Amino acid sequence: MTTSQRPAFVSERISPEAGSADLSAMARGEPGVPRAFTWREGRFEVARVLATQRGMGEDRGDVYVRRHYFDVETTDLLRMRLYFERNPKDRSKRKAWWLYTVTFPEPVIVTPRLALRRWTYADRADFRAMLADADMMRHLHEGVPLSPREADAALETTIEHYRAGFGDWAIVSRAHGEILGESGLTTLPETGEVELGYMLRRPFWGQGFATEAARAVMTHAFAALGLSRLVSVARPDNRASIHVLEKLGMRPIGRAVHRGHEMAKFETQ
Repeated sequence: MTTSQRPAFVSERISPEAGSADLSAMARGEPGVPRAFTWREGRFEVARVLATQRGMGEDRGDVYVRRHYFDVETTDLLRMRLYFERNPKDRSKRKAWWLYTVTFPEPVIVTPRLALRRWTYADRADFRAMLADADMMRHLHEGVPLSPREADAALETTIEHYRAGFGDWAIVSRAHGEILGESGLTTLPETGEVELGYMLRRPFWGQGFATEAARAVMTHAFAALGLSRLVSVARPDNRASIHVLEKLGMRPIGRAVHRGHEMAKFETQ
């Protein structure tokens, strides 16, 4: 299986945000591609238009523009193909904008079974499901699942963190494309140290995915990012997480307080 991301067919209507249309295009008589729109509860912003294309139609010998296609990149690095149905056969579609295909970002890290890529706003449902996993969340943060609203806020923060050049990446199965959890690098707010983190949804425990993903993130941190040291923290009673750190060759260096909780702290050797 290659690591290249293929477009996923969608063909669903989107809701352009009022006042976000490209006025210069409209002045030329062309559809004004929306700079912001809503799709499946999520808000997306267009960072740039990559290409445009016209889909032509014919009626009784007359050729006309049927659709205007716009290949765009959003601020969360999704590639989307939007189209405007200029002369639809179905009159209910008149003046509607549609999302034709979505292409997710290329993986940052690839292992034999996994691909780690940036989270996007199109992953909202998977991100919510991950943070609603009671078994997984028992050892994280306040020990309880997050509500959909809390998960949405956490997703926004996760995407914003990529500005640092790294962050928490979605763990995607290369076999079937399902999101299994996340692993990546973040900065501990208490010390400024770079932390190696991981979390895996309950259905995927016991298959070595956490170790495979975390080991690949560690290699990426040293080889690609030039970091010389990583730390990791875990609840003292979270034996499964500590076992992963031990398999990675990290050594315990005592306790630390993280987000108000006492944690076991480890570092790379």
